[in-house]
Amino acid sequence: MGLQCKRCGSERQVKNGRMRGKQRYLCKDCGLNFTDTPARGKPLALKAAAVLLYVSGLSMNRTAKLLGVSTPTIQAWLEQFAQAYAQKPEPEGRAVVIELDEMWHYLKKVRAALDLEGLGSCFRPAGRLGMRRS
Repeated sequence: MGLQCKRCGSERQVKNGRMRGKQRYLCKDCGLNFTDTPARGKPLALKAAAVLLYVSGLSMNRTAKLLGVSTPTIQAWLEQFAQAYAQKPEPEGRAVVIELDEMWHYLKKVRAALDLEGLGSCFRPAGRLGMRRS
């Protein structure tokens, strides 16, 4: 199996000069000029090893050191893996969302009606907004 065109996969090419010390080729089928350079990026086996190491409990920093890549690279590989293979869990039960910045005055008035007595930490007594009295 000889040199193949990077666009169409054809093995019909001719030499077409040199560029930066590398031989250039011209595909006779699609007309693409290309050089015989190795594929960019890390091999798939290395990416799979990174995911397995992380899933088995190793930290991202330690996985990166072991494999000789950067921590953001490991994070990107994990995100790509999760996007491709992980399923989002379906929510169970009912979620209650409470906005505590502008709404806490209103909620304080109607907390008994909404049955929110268990959220006592967000309802501070009036006059005690985190300041100490001397």
